[in-house]
Amino acid sequence: MLNDTEADVRTDAAIKIAAMFFIAIMFLAVTTDPIATGTQVNERAPALEGMMYNGSGWSSFNMQDYITSNWTSEDRVSPWLLVDFMDTDCPYCYRATGTVYDDSMYFMKYSNTHPAYPGIAPWDGPVVNFVGSATELDIPDHETSRDEIKAFRDKSGSEMCNQGNSACDARDGGVHRFPYIDDIDQDNMKAWKVSGTPQYYLVQPDGIVAWRSIDSNGETVADAILRLAGGQP
Repeated sequence: MLNDTEADVRTDAAIKIAAMFFIAIMFLAVTTDPIATGTQVNERAPALEGMMYNGSGWSSFNMQDYITSNWTSEDRVSPWLLVDFMDTDCPYCYRATGTVYDDSMYFMKYSNTHPAYPGIAPWDGPVVNFVGSATELDIPDHETSRDEIKAFRDKSGSEMCNQGNSACDARDGGVHRFPYIDDIDQDNMKAWKVSGTPQYYLVQPDGIVAWRSIDSNGETVADAILRLAGGQP
């Protein structure tokens, strides 16, 4: 019986190619270190999205629009992101509004000074965009609405914040010049595993979590930005 030598050669070649392909896949699996998605420092931040109010109306927000995928630490131009998880009826959030205002104005480069740092030079690091994610905590007297979110951001209207104990327009600081996301349904809060408000996350331009307030050991948002985003105070 004659053997089909040509067929055998083709079969052997196919087996060798398949084996080489399998080895290459295994090598990549062993040597590649994919970045996990999560909210720990050095993890890739989860999705952050929803309808946002920017001072003039509601429109769609998606954090991916803020991401520079090929960012490196030498890049001092691409903007960072500071995510402020808050609740308009949270007393701590209400009291923090002045500090949030000062930080956002300075690091978004609307102001050349920061009241907490006398004599500080204008921020020469990259722009740090702020965004508020406004939720409704499952706590009595925490009933928010889009009207309340607008009033909180803009310091306007007749809405009541701080568990209904304070007028939204009486909070500290000026108008917040950054968008607020409607997260009343807690979708973003749950995705980021936020247990309470306020909580702050500093995200690198490439979407990696660089810092979070929950384990900051007393370091403020401003101190974290000055240390990590490369500014020269």
